[in-house]
Amino acid sequence: MHSQDTGLSFVCLGTGRGATTVYSGEPSSAIALRMGARCVLLVDIGFGVVRACRQWLGEIPDTILVTHNHSDHAAELPVVLAAEAGASRRLRVAAEPRVGSVLKQHRLHELNSTGEPLAAFCDWIDTPADDRWPVTSRLSVRLLRARHSEPCFGFVAYDDARPILAYGGDSAADPGYYDQLFVAPNVILDARATGNDEHADFDAVAEYVAAHPANRVWITGYGRADQAPEDLTPIFPGDVVTLSQGAS
Repeated sequence: MHSQDTGLSFVCLGTGRGATTVYSGEPSSAIALRMGARCVLLVDIGFGVVRACRQWLGEIPDTILVTHNHSDHAAELPVVLAAEAGASRRLRVAAEPRVGSVLKQHRLHELNSTGEPLAAFCDWIDTPADDRWPVTSRLSVRLLRARHSEPCFGFVAYDDARPILAYGGDSAADPGYYDQLFVAPNVILDARATGNDEHADFDAVAEYVAAHPANRVWITGYGRADQAPEDLTPIFPGDVVTLSQGAS
């Protein structure tokens, strides 16, 4: 049985859109999953996320899941891998293989100048879609393809065999995709005031959420705090949400 200090929670690190950090200074959208006091997974490492980790977590988690290659989700990855390896710390980086291929070819190209292979900087984990990937002995993640302009994957996280949290990542409004996410009782969705072919808008998400009142739903990726939705529940940097309590 699980001890009381192994409850599962998530910490919001940022809610920024693509230009939010560059023009306004707030970190890009990212969360960290925590078991008890231990952070076990960082989800995305875009602009400003490392500083947010240091502020809200005190450290960068050992394992990073990258949902896709856009800068507001992966920009700080090469710098962090080089800096942490220089401090004799090896991080684990997980990505769906199609995402990983793009990251290695483009995002991490600058590491080639060191003359060292990627294996010198991190342990790389390919996480195929629809397979359960064990983050810890208790927590696992199953990636799901989002509707986006390039390969992008949200996920359902499992506490043992029980769905506990879904994270949509960047995606256009897609009921079929949302149906897969909403098997979890807790759901984080990306949305903004005005949607497009790769990002959902508040109204489309609100319509789907209204038909699923049993799920707790939070909105991220909306940009600055003043751009947060009024008729949905936004999360804000520093928010900590408890998903399950450890059993004695």
